[in-house]
Amino acid sequence: MTDSGRVVGIVIAVFVVLVLIICGCLCAGGLLLDRNSPDPVAEDPYVFPDDDWTTPAVEPLFPERPTAQPPTLAPTPTKQPITAPTSGPAPVTVVYEVTGSGQADIAYYDAESDLIHVDHTKLPWRTSIRTNGQSRVMVEATWPDIDYHGPLDCTLTVTGVGKPIVDKTRGYWRTTCSVE
Repeated sequence: MTDSGRVVGIVIAVFVVLVLIICGCLCAGGLLLDRNSPDPVAEDPYVFPDDDWTTPAVEPLFPERPTAQPPTLAPTPTKQPITAPTSGPAPVTVVYEVTGSGQADIAYYDAESDLIHVDHTKLPWRTSIRTNGQSRVMVEATWPDIDYHGPLDCTLTVTGVGKPIVDKTRGYWRTTCSVE
């Protein structure tokens, strides 16, 4: 055998020894680590009921669903709405109304033109504000989920300056009333 053949043989032998050492260490380490973990296989896979064979010896795998609904909190707006402007007269009265069945998510502008969100509000819903003008007067209602609840109606009534303005709109998922 030539010198290069011996070198190749030695390199292969060293490689095989290193692979065996690494695999042995990994296997031994796995066994040592697994010694502290619980056995994933049940010790006694057979569970026998009581003597009368009517009562199971273990709890059911899936607990029963609770029948009582969790308590629901009263809807609260994202911020406290302002019903009259903090400065100047308020000659314009705006009445927002949303009708339908169930609950809806509602957004509207208050007297200071801040957008107020009230989620999961029981319908019918109504509020009124007094404001200086009609520039930011809008109400929008949306069903809170994708289930069909029937029609959703909004009505916006503006009185106090000139002829009263009424906008009434019907939607089936969302509806919006505004002064144009």
